[in-house]
Amino acid sequence: MTQNAALATLPHLAMRPSPTLIAATAMLALPSTELEQAIERTLEKNPALERVEQATCHLCGRGLVASQCFHCGRPGRILPSRNASAVTVAQSAVVPTLADILLGEVGPLLGRGDRRIAVYLLGSLDSRGFLDTSIEAAAASLTVEPRRVARILRLIQEMAPTGVAARDLRECLLLQLDRGPDRGAVAELARRVIADHLALLGAGSDGEMARVLGVSRADVMAVREFIRTRLHPRPDLGVASVPAAPPLVPDIAVRETGDGFAVELIERDRFVLTVSPAYEQAGAAPLSPGEREVIRRLLLAAREFIDHLEQRWRTMGRVAEEAVARQREFVRHGASHLGPLTRAQVADALGVHESTVSRAVSGRNVLLPSGKIIPFAHFFGRSSAPQDALANLVATEEWPKSDTELACELAALGFVIARRTVAKYRDQLGILPSTRRRPAKRASLTGPA
Repeated sequence: MTQNAALATLPHLAMRPSPTLIAATAMLALPSTELEQAIERTLEKNPALERVEQATCHLCGRGLVASQCFHCGRPGRILPSRNASAVTVAQSAVVPTLADILLGEVGPLLGRGDRRIAVYLLGSLDSRGFLDTSIEAAAASLTVEPRRVARILRLIQEMAPTGVAARDLRECLLLQLDRGPDRGAVAELARRVIADHLALLGAGSDGEMARVLGVSRADVMAVREFIRTRLHPRPDLGVASVPAAPPLVPDIAVRETGDGFAVELIERDRFVLTVSPAYEQAGAAPLSPGEREVIRRLLLAAREFIDHLEQRWRTMGRVAEEAVARQREFVRHGASHLGPLTRAQVADALGVHESTVSRAVSGRNVLLPSGKIIPFAHFFGRSSAPQDALANLVATEEWPKSDTELACELAALGFVIARRTVAKYRDQLGILPSTRRRPAKRASLTGPA
């Protein structure tokens, strides 16, 4: 029996995504910054597509009045014309100062009446990071009690890089000791020297210092070396020596209404596109077949691009509305009220694929009614393991450990998080800063020999 190989054409049914669906899906997946670049590239290639020039606040999406946003009250972070390219916008945006960064860190922890105190204090930082005013002077200028100013100042000093907002060299060094890992006898003796005998230390007389402190010259030399190598005469402004991370720009805003919450798409207000009226008119004018075909294709591409944008925003809006509806307590009260929620649950409720929800969430930021901007992904569950480990470390500490020390110990346990994240978790758990915590048991300090 002879077998022969041959080619044959057989009917076959298969589902294939259309080019339009592929383009819409790709546009949905673009983060806002990359969408800006995609729009600029399309505007350069297609003269039938135009961008409507309209000045808006890049934070809340509302219109500007004389270059000022009177809705969110943040004129220093207003972007210029939305018709500018991504590079121009990035260059013209106000670079956040150290005070701006710290206000973003401290702001969520403040009451409404305390915010102006923090703004005043942060505005009083000099170029070195020292506070160029006293608590009494600030209280008099703000007409508030000095103890309120002192409380806000302590909070700023705890959240800021080490030594920032110190009022003098003595306080700067003491803040470094509070935040540092050293807790031995030399560190405690250094604290005595800095607090009470800093001028004597500067005079350089080890013998006189030893006599005043009642210790040996060797102890004084050890303290001098400790201060020289472990402490710095100025605040740590390392964050200012590297390019600051750009501030989060919200794509979605959640507004509180009388009936609950409403979702608004700020990104839609930033990117207003339209089909060029001139090309619309040209399409109806008497032209050669070749010219007519070119204009027809440009108009079709422009309308498709706008349709894809609208589809992106419809999907983002639906996903945001569903997530907000399921996380009302989180929106209203913060991270401690975040409920369990998965992308699959939102996808099932909307009748879409889970990957569609993931694309709508990834790289997006949400402006909450409180004024805080968070990644959209924060709506979808959290792991309490780092918070639980932090609570356990504090409960078993022998002395009040700084946030830096706690971050190091958490890293050893497998939770690599920044010091500022430790401070945030500590605040969520209701744990006081190290300077205000009472230790479970304080290790005894052996005096110098």
